[in-house]
Amino acid sequence: MDPTLGTLAASAFDNVYHLGHLVPDLVGAMQTLAGAMQITWSPPFEMRSGFTRPDGSADDQTVRIAFSASGPPYLELIEVVAAADSIFAEPRLGGMHHVGYYAQRWRDDVARLQEEGWELERTGAGVAFLREPGSGLRVEVVSFKGRDFLTRILDGDMATAYPLTERP
Repeated sequence: MDPTLGTLAASAFDNVYHLGHLVPDLVGAMQTLAGAMQITWSPPFEMRSGFTRPDGSADDQTVRIAFSASGPPYLELIEVVAAADSIFAEPRLGGMHHVGYYAQRWRDDVARLQEEGWELERTGAGVAFLREPGSGLRVEVVSFKGRDFLTRILDGDMATAYPLTERP
């Protein structure tokens, strides 16, 4: 283990701020869950993911996303992406896609998790997805600087800048 990482404290579970869940139809799931669970949603949006795989290849798919208006933890719904090689292609219905948490030094936390055997799946601007092979749990490690992005989601700024397009 890199001795400089040994002095870093792991990110606390208290930093979990959202749970990501894949759904086959974003708008339909929002409507169903709003009624059944009395969830109010921030306006949904779509954008390019901008992710990179560990081998350096791109996973830059259009992703449709909605966050609950209340939290933490927030519920993030992500519409399944049709591309088989997308990180959001897995139709893990009935299961959680990921736990998202903030890390003060996210790159260090990613390195620490990899050192502990977690598999790096994707990276992006201030974010990484890793999976623990034994339990299958996937985490999204997010830089604390990403809090402004969450504010833009909750305020509806992302939906204004990146509105949902019509689906066939």
